[in-house]
Amino acid sequence: MGVFVKLGNTCLFASTEQWIKHKNPLKYLEIINSWFWVILLITSLQLTVSFNVLIQSFALSWMTFLGGLLLGFGAYINKACAVGTISRIGDGNLNYLFTPIGMLISIFVFYHLPVSRPQQITEISVVTLYPVSFFIVSLVSIVFLLIYFSSKNKHLHISKKLLGAPTTVVSICFVLLLLINTPWSYTQVICDFAINNFMNETENLFLFFIFFLAVIIAGFFMGSFKLTRFKLKAVITCFFGGVLIGWGSQLIIGSHDSITLYGFPLLLTSSVIAMLINLITIAACIKYFG
Repeated sequence: MGVFVKLGNTCLFASTEQWIKHKNPLKYLEIINSWFWVILLITSLQLTVSFNVLIQSFALSWMTFLGGLLLGFGAYINKACAVGTISRIGDGNLNYLFTPIGMLISIFVFYHLPVSRPQQITEISVVTLYPVSFFIVSLVSIVFLLIYFSSKNKHLHISKKLLGAPTTVVSICFVLLLLINTPWSYTQVICDFAINNFMNETENLFLFFIFFLAVIIAGFFMGSFKLTRFKLKAVITCFFGGVLIGWGSQLIIGSHDSITLYGFPLLLTSSVIAMLINLITIAACIKYFG
């Protein structure tokens, strides 16, 4: 998963920046592609082996909107979402190491503060309740996108990328992890570390370091890995962006990677709302603050 996260170079902030500044929304296709494949794989499992997805989520409340705002502001300050941060580290930008550090510290502080928290619920994905419908919609949507972009020569590379996109492999890895364990994301591991004080997390710790190592190795082989020296301003912005992302992740189902990989495509209510608020916040910040 780490290798293909780097190859895909998918980032909600970068995609929105391309859209706002360059009027080019095509980078969103990589994200949409991952949604389609998650839905397609989940519904295929549902149709063949009666697979149900039960996920611990948060009830919809004002905290959902606040969580989306914090994720959006955090991504803007950080100049990368939680997923884009991984890609920057794979490029050798050491300043972005302070983003997960900021997340870790903020989650630890939030967990120990006497503040109200969202109500935790077990949510059944509507995707698995109506598998045939979502299977057909996903399949038709993928075919439609391939035909549409293949018909325009200047976008032909997009259709080819959709067929073998790195995000497709990431989606497959996610579903495999879902089958053998629970929905896995590196930000959720950071959250577990902060709350459990690094105890009883040996397995996740191993996966976490393998994930980061794979990202860096991918950066080397892609030729994009060039060590960037620490700069005080960059360290501060990355750390503060990580703090906001960490706080936001405690008010919804998770951070950018969690809502992108399974919260939104599985149509979990709080994730859908948080994703929309997050995107609107990023877009507004880029438009009005640059």
